[in-house]
Amino acid sequence: MVIRKKAAWGLWLGLACSPALAGMAGMQGMKMGPMPSHLPPQGQPLTWKAVAPLVRDSQTLGAATGGSHGAGVVTFKGRKANIVMVAVQPGFPDQTFEIHGQVDPEIVVHAGAAIRLTLVNMDYGPGMIHGVVIAKLSPPFPEMVSVPAGARLVELPLEMPRTSKSLTRSSYHVERATFMAPMTPGTYAYFCQMPGHAHGGMTGRFVVVR
Repeated sequence: MVIRKKAAWGLWLGLACSPALAGMAGMQGMKMGPMPSHLPPQGQPLTWKAVAPLVRDSQTLGAATGGSHGAGVVTFKGRKANIVMVAVQPGFPDQTFEIHGQVDPEIVVHAGAAIRLTLVNMDYGPGMIHGVVIAKLSPPFPEMVSVPAGARLVELPLEMPRTSKSLTRSSYHVERATFMAPMTPGTYAYFCQMPGHAHGGMTGRFVVVR
């Protein structure tokens, strides 16, 4: 059962101080050059003027094609990948991730690639809190997803929803981290760690290829 907005808001109050959900895993000290100039320091909310370039990045970075698993595929070539994801972009279904205009697409990266992952929460309403974890798991997911030790590639902590119905008057929350794709090809899952969201379908495939 997908957790509704009011119920999820109450769950957030109990989860906000959880180190497991608030921490970020992965090689976050890895150097990948300077962040884009439109990004503020970590943890500070973004105005629409600042977040708009990130939304454009989410729609243009990578190469989008059709997929064989019921979702599109967005491929990031080369040894560095800048992946920008949007949680519930306006006009798209609730509890979904958007990349390159596709809903919950399969993400493909090269083994050993240095990856910069950014998540923008564009959702609105009480309890519309989203984060993202990439881990060696596969759906279907239970209401509460437990990630075994060593299975997580990276985690971006839960972010609050935008602050207004108006896109241009809202403040937005953004999280980002850098990590290294495994050297061995394999299939992982990315999913929202808010209880009930992955169970409700807020997930996609993350595939590492040679």
